[in-house]
This record gives sequence, structure tokens and C-alpha cells, in this order.
Amino acid sequence: MRTQFLLILATLLLIPVLVMLYDIFFASKSDEIMLRDRETRLRSLIMTIVVPGIQERLQKQHSASDDWASINSSDSKVFQQAFEEVVGPLIPSFPGVRIGLYLPESDQIFVQGFLHQYRKLSPEESREREKRIMEEAKTGLLAVVASQRPLARLTSSLNDETYEYLAPVFFNNKLVAVAWADERLHPIFAQSRSFRLLTRYISLSIFFLAALGALIFVHNLTAGVSRIKEGLMLMKTDLNKLLPEMPGEAGEIARAINAMAISLAQKEQLEEELRRSERLASLGRLVTGVAHELRNPIGVVKATVQVMETEFKNQPEIQEFTSVIKEQVDRQNRVIQELLDFGRPHTPVVQPLCINDILRRVLTFTSPMLRQHNIELVTELAENMPNLSADPERMKQVFVNMILNAIQAMPRGGKLLIQSGLDGEQAFISFTDSGEGIAPENLAHIFEPFYTTKSQGTGLGLSISHQIVTSHGGRIQVVSRPGEGSTFTIILPLSGMPEEKEGAYI
Repeated sequence: MRTQFLLILATLLLIPVLVMLYDIFFASKSDEIMLRDRETRLRSLIMTIVVPGIQERLQKQHSASDDWASINSSDSKVFQQAFEEVVGPLIPSFPGVRIGLYLPESDQIFVQGFLHQYRKLSPEESREREKRIMEEAKTGLLAVVASQRPLARLTSSLNDETYEYLAPVFFNNKLVAVAWADERLHPIFAQSRSFRLLTRYISLSIFFLAALGALIFVHNLTAGVSRIKEGLMLMKTDLNKLLPEMPGEAGEIARAINAMAISLAQKEQLEEELRRSERLASLGRLVTGVAHELRNPIGVVKATVQVMETEFKNQPEIQEFTSVIKEQVDRQNRVIQELLDFGRPHTPVVQPLCINDILRRVLTFTSPMLRQHNIELVTELAENMPNLSADPERMKQVFVNMILNAIQAMPRGGKLLIQSGLDGEQAFISFTDSGEGIAPENLAHIFEPFYTTKSQGTGLGLSISHQIVTSHGGRIQVVSRPGEGSTFTIILPLSGMPEEKEGAYI
């Protein structure tokens, strides 16, 4: 990309530079030579023939009359006669050259020779022509009168390019007239000048457009690099924060980086799942052994309490103590049972089932508990849900754990929304509570065994639920905001449990 950009930019910038160099060093030089030749010719005509001739005739008139007032510049007839005597014989020898004389005091001009005269003009047409010529030459004439120096310049007349040379006429050290000669240049010269001027403007436009395009390209490139750099800085902390979509090659780089980040995130997730499975397997073996060891002495204690209740049933003070012991024994039995459920393999009973029916059965015996805790239950179950292959008892256990977890999250009451539906080839069941929510630092650990933020709880309910759902080929997604509640979504495939996990729940 860099090479292509540099080649295109160099080409766009080189073309106008070459055109302008050609115009400066070749075309302009040839024009300069041609104009210099015109200037030499017209200057020679005016300075060596016209001006000296007019001055000579004015001198003769002055010598004959001895009265300068009689040939003052206000007397146009004297100057007209002198001009015609000098210029008239020259016109046939200088075709295409127009010679004129301007009297500044009377603001009159006399013209000999024609650029475009193919017929004899009437007096009215002659006056109109002289008026037009006066308007065209006025600026040059006034410039010579003001500076009292000769002037050579290129002018335009009737869409023609003409070159003119103007010189002051002095008599007795006083400027009395301005003589000038102009010659029409070849039409190709005018066209060439117009073409070169147009080419110059086009070249400059191309140059500036190329420079502007380069600036825009560099700006877009640096903006894309900046966005990629900012995205990479965010990826350092979270691989799930992908780069935004961008056009061009920067977009291809961003998509490649996003693909790499997704692969790394998936790899980290798989590694985490592997570590979790290894920890759970080791922990399962440990807690199963501990639970068995605890169950035997707990059973002895419970049997002893039952005997004491029978033998000392007439002693209320003994009954009070035995009831406390029984309550604590039952509580420890429940904890032991949860440990056994977590660590002991279970043979699944997989069968086609309707997930909505399982939910309704669970709600039958959990609704009184929800009412007891002042929790409003709202259900939005999709109709015509297809059957999926799963263990109904284990699914009941998952749903009960989700409801109990929601109850614990809303100790002062609230609202529980249960929804079910389809998402492609998957079924989902979501539990949304209006509780206190889960802090971001705790969210990543809620499925770890024995991890709990509640004062009453073993930290095994969500871990066991996660095991069961994972063994069915599904997953649990959690969205939670502190102070706004949490949503636990169970996603199960419609195709049923994966074959490698149908043997047991671990």
C-alpha cells in the first residue's frame, strides 16, 4: 500500500511540475524571443523614423513661422499633417502594423494602417474606430505621458493579441505627443498563450488536489492507526473489547486483530474450563470422602437424640435441647447431601421433555416460598416449545437452585421474572430478579465451589447447577448490575446431551 501510494502521489505531483517547467524554460522562452523581436522592430520604427520625422517637421514649421504658439500641441492640424507626411509612406512597407499619434492636450489621436480593414470606411465608421482604438490604447498612452518614457507591452484587442510600442514626442524639451505602433500577433500565438495559461491552471489544480489527497490519505491512515492503537490498549485488559469496523486496509488489519483476539479469548476460555474441570474433579473426590466420613458420626448423633426424645419425653427441659440438636443435625445432613451431590457421579435419566412443564412443576412447590418472602412472580413462557433430551430431575434441581438464589438476592422482597423461548437451535430459560446485583469483581467467581457472598449458604448451588447445565451441552450466562438486579440465562441445545457426557455428572 505504501509503495502504491508513493507512486501515485509522485506521478500526480510530477506531471504538473514537468508541465510548469516546460512552460517556464521552453514555451515561455520562445515567446520571449518572439516578443523581443517584435519590440526591436517596432522600437526601430518609432524611435528612428516616426518620432524623428515628426520632430523634424515640427522644427520646420517652427522655423517658418517663428511663432511656437502657431504650432502648439493644441493645434491638431499641424500634428496631423506632420504625422501623415511621415507615416503615410511607411504603411505599405509595414503591413499589419498600425501607427498612431496621441495629443495629450487635445486628447486626440491620428491612426494610419489597419489590422482589419478590407474596405474604405465612412467618416462615421472612422470616428467609431478611432474611439475604440483610443479606449484600447488609453492606459498605455497615459502611462507614457505620466512617466515620459517609452513603453512596450502586450495587449488584447478584439480577441487578438497585439504587441505595441509607445514613445513620447518632445519638442523644445516639452512632451507634445505620444507616438505608438502596434502589430497583431499570429492567432496561434494567442491560442498557445491561452492553452499554456489553461495548462498552468490545470497543473496547479492537479498539484493542489494531489497534495490535498495526500493530506486526506495521511489523516485517514493516522486516524486508523490511532483507533487501532487505542483498541489494542483496551485489549490488554479485556480481549472481548474488539476493534471497531474501519474501511480500507486499516479495516483488514482491525479484522485480523479481532480474529486473533477472539481466538485468544476462546483459548483462554477453554483453558479456564479445563482448569475448572480439573479442580472440580479433584474437589469432588475430596468432598465425597469428607462427606462420607461426616455422615457416620452425624448418623450416630441423630440416633442418640431420637433415643433421648423417647426416654426423656416427660422432661420438657431435655426436649428443648434435643430439638436444637436435631435441627443442627438436619442442617448438617443437608450440607453433606449437597457435598455428595456435587462430588458423586450420577447416572442420568435422559428423556424427551418439555422445559416449560419442568418449570411449572418447580413453581408449584416454590411459589409459596416466593409469596412468603414478598416476591412477585411473573412468567413469560413461550408457547409450542419443542421437546429436548435432558434429565428432568437434574433440570428441576437447576431451576430450584436458580429460584432459591433469586430469593436470597431479594431479602426485602421484589420481583422475579422467568422467561423461556427459542434462539435458533437452542432453548433458553432466564431468571431475572430485582435484587442487589453482583459486584463485577465477584461475577467471575460465582460458579466456583464454596464461593459465596451470603452469610447463609454453602456456595455449592450455582456450582452444581453449572455442572449439570454444562454436562447437558449448555451454558449459563449472567448479566448483573449492582443495585439493579441480575439475570441468569440457561441455554440448552435442542439436540440433547453430548455423547461424551451422558455417563455421569461430575
